[in-house]
Formats: sequence, structure tokens, C-alpha cells
Amino acid sequence: MSETKLWMLHIEGPDDIVAAPSKEEADKVAAAFNAFYGAYLAKQRAASVAAGRDPNNWPTINAVVVEWDSTAKAHAKSVAKYWPDYAEYLKQPEQQS
Repeated sequence: MSETKLWMLHIEGPDDIVAAPSKEEADKVAAAFNAFYGAYLAKQRAASVAAGRDPNNWPTINAVVVEWDSTAKAHAKSVAKYWPDYAEYLKQPEQQS
């Protein structure tokens, strides 16, 4: 079976989408994005608690990989324009406490 599906990241929370060059790359970036944002979120929520504020005011944001739901032309344009920004998450150092 040939691979004819196109893939994207869906950033749940702000509801952003960005086309991905492949499912494998999308999976890697989703994991890196989730690790980065999860660490950031934990720090922000802890700071809110320490300051006596509600930590739940920080939204949960999660990247998931889903099948692209538009044209191949729109996918190619999105990959070229937006993917390099999201691929930067692969270069993020491990988050330290």
C-alpha cells in the first residue's frame, strides 16, 4: 500500500494547524512540542501557586498528529511556509527544573 495521506500537526488549545512533511516528522515534532510546552506549563503553574494565584489560568496546549484535510497544493504551501518554525522544537534542549 502506497503512502498517499498527508499529515499535519493540530495544536489543540489555540487550534493552530500546520502541514508536516511526513507522519514520522510530525510525530517527532509533536513529541518535542509537547515536552517543551509541558515543562513551560509546569513552571508557570508552579509560579502561579507560589504567588497565590490560580494555576489553572494557564491553558493546556497539546500537539497531535492528524491527517491533512485540504488539498495537496495547500499542504505543500503550508509545509514550505510554516514547517521550519515547528521543526525548531527538535532543537530545544531538555527542559531543566
